[in-house]
Amino acid sequence: MRKSLLLLLLALAVALPMQARGKKQVSTEPGKYKEWGPDIDQIEIVKSFKLADYKTIEIEPFGSEGVKLPDKDDNSYDSAMRALKESPEYFAGGLNGLLDQKVYLAEDKSESKKAGTMIIRAKVTVMDPGSRAARYWVGFGAGASRTEIEGEIIDAKTGETLIRFTQQRRSGVGAYGGDYQELMQRNLNTIGEDVAHMLREF
Repeated sequence: MRKSLLLLLLALAVALPMQARGKKQVSTEPGKYKEWGPDIDQIEIVKSFKLADYKTIEIEPFGSEGVKLPDKDDNSYDSAMRALKESPEYFAGGLNGLLDQKVYLAEDKSESKKAGTMIIRAKVTVMDPGSRAARYWVGFGAGASRTEIEGEIIDAKTGETLIRFTQQRRSGVGAYGGDYQELMQRNLNTIGEDVAHMLREF
């Protein structure tokens, strides 16, 4: 019993410093960063802020100018268009539950000037359904669905941009290669979770 306790204490003594080294420290100072924080591809912190100063997060309709889509005659085109149209809803689903702030969707570009409101203004730059056949027959990441978003976090009262970010997610696992729309929706939801984790660092 005593020997087992000593071994447990030794294991903890080794594990805790390793865990501390493994936790990635992030800067919240203004600047441009890649592979920042928990999982953000690119971020530009324009102005320092405290998330606790905000009570509401408003998500504007996503832009899609220049988005990369499959060809119109491809069998995945309609699924990509539906996912693109509903992208703010699935993105918001990732934010909800991970932040204390109330999250809601705006019907158009926000004109809110309320203090304590944060605006997310974003556009989808990639909506790639991938290849269902490659996912089913090849696997190992082949044919993965890709979704990428570029966005800004804005203080509603001042109109100042606080953060600019770029985030991409891939999904390549699903029954029989995965449904096109389901995988793209999963990407959007996960990007929302990524942005929630990003904001929690402030």
